[in-house]
Amino acid sequence: MKDVPYRFLIGDGTKVHLQGPGGKDVGYKEMRWALASVGPGCPFEPVWFWIDTGWDTIRHDLENRLNYGKLEVLFSDGGPGIEQNLLAEGMRQQRCLWHGKRDFPFLMYADGLKKAEQQPFKSLFGEIPIFDLTRDRLEKIDPADYQTIQELFQQTRQGFAQLLESLDQHRYPKARTYLQNLYQHTMTFLDYWLQNKQWIPLNTNAIESAFSRITNRIKRIGKRWSDRGLLRWLMLALKKIFKPELWTQLWNQYLNINRKMELTACKAKYAWI
Repeated sequence: MKDVPYRFLIGDGTKVHLQGPGGKDVGYKEMRWALASVGPGCPFEPVWFWIDTGWDTIRHDLENRLNYGKLEVLFSDGGPGIEQNLLAEGMRQQRCLWHGKRDFPFLMYADGLKKAEQQPFKSLFGEIPIFDLTRDRLEKIDPADYQTIQELFQQTRQGFAQLLESLDQHRYPKARTYLQNLYQHTMTFLDYWLQNKQWIPLNTNAIESAFSRITNRIKRIGKRWSDRGLLRWLMLALKKIFKPELWTQLWNQYLNINRKMELTACKAKYAWI
């Protein structure tokens, strides 16, 4: 894929139930994927998948598969190891806004804040304007309207600053660290628009959708998979679901389904009921 001019990369993982030799249950492991796109408005497509593989190994594999130096933005949900390994020098990072909004209450709970105690902080979080944005709303903004985007930028900065100020770093270390990282990596789409007048994705929905199409089938076909068996099945699924033209080519090449058919026998049966 080194000849494909990919510019955007998404990495993420989801749990799958695996089995070892002799059908031994080895529990849940990570199935990890990478999707790439050639630019704004272009679809993301799977570039490969891995079972129970570290992100450092995945980075090495992706460098062999893609022209990695041409990638501009990494999209992720902030999962452990993704950004540390997949983010290369010169790449920018965009955190998924949907995951950011969803995960913040869990971090407050980890700091000992019960649901009722979280409300003042959740209210401040809800006032940060970027978390209410959708692609439809963004695309209605006039490309020449710098003022609207600059106001959105400033209001977002102020909202993060106010919330960070209210979170004591000693009482709420997990939530505050999470929010600082989120703030640092959620403004890329605004910067990108100011520079290029194009909107990049706000979330990792592309890979979430790909996972849902695959995991539903995995669960219906079998409760547990060997890592080798699942990888082989994923290779077929890649052709069947995401690259139907390759699937057609596969059938034409190996099964010769387009050859001229000749009827050699005909048989009919009937029975009285």
